[in-house]
This record gives sequence, structure tokens and C-alpha cells, in this order.
Amino acid sequence: MAPSPDGFTDWKWKVATLLRPWRSEFWLYYPCEADAGHQMVKVCERSGYDFAVLHFRICHECRHGLIAKIRVIGEWTRQGYATRMVKRAIRGCETYSWSTTNRSEDGELFFPTLQAALGTAFTRRERVCEHIKARRRGHARPRMERSPTSRQRAMERRSAA
Repeated sequence: MAPSPDGFTDWKWKVATLLRPWRSEFWLYYPCEADAGHQMVKVCERSGYDFAVLHFRICHECRHGLIAKIRVIGEWTRQGYATRMVKRAIRGCETYSWSTTNRSEDGELFFPTLQAALGTAFTRRERVCEHIKARRRGHARPRMERSPTSRQRAMERRSAA
């Protein structure tokens, strides 16, 4: 069995999964503790194994976001996890300028496609603003969220009613 995700004790993770027996995956959001800083989205199996992780930074004062790292492992690649994690990251910050760090070969294909789908430009950028640099790297306690597809279906049901 994999260790519990960061921010959860083994006992808390076991309780969280037992309370949601219908879920096969768990979306965890690690917010920053201030108006600027490091944030993270993880998608985990019931065992706690995180097969998809997105590290990003947002500065609300500068109105800028940076996608720092995306990782989706093995059998979960090419199933839309990276796109859904980025959608989660930019939620509420769609009008901000967004950039990425050095891209891999996969990233060279992914970000132009994502840009076309979301209408948000993702330029290349190495540096972050002084506000983010001044913040420590830690995250606040994680929140468990519904997967973006579940949230979208719920919103569609509400608007149809």
C-alpha cells in the first residue's frame, strides 16, 4: 500500500476513503497560504498513490500564474488529467497572464493544444515575481474536491433544471 498523501495521516486518509466508497480517484487541492505562492493539485488512487500532480504558482497582485510542473504517470496518461488539473489551477484566474517553465517534448505539444481549448495563452517564462519569491514553499492543508468532470456534470444538471 502506498503512503497517505501529504497532509493526511494514514488514519485520516483511511477515513476519507471509507466515507467515499464510490470514488476510484481523489482530487486534492493544496492552496497557498497568502495572496501569492505555491499551490498544488494531486489526483490519487484509493491507496493514496498520486498518479497525477500539478505544481503551480499564482500572484493575485501581479495577476500572473505559472505552471511549474505537470506529471501524469503510466496508464493514466492521455486521459485528460493534465488538462483537468490545469483547468482547476486557472479557475477564478482565467484573465491572468499564464506561463510555463521549460517544456518537455510532450509539453511542446500539450500547451498549444491546451491554449486552443481554453483560450488562455501559456507563454514560456523562467522567473516568478518578487511576491512569489518572498513566500515560503509550504502549502496549506489539502482540501478534497470533486473531480472537475463531476463538478461540471452537477453544474449542467442545475442549469437544466
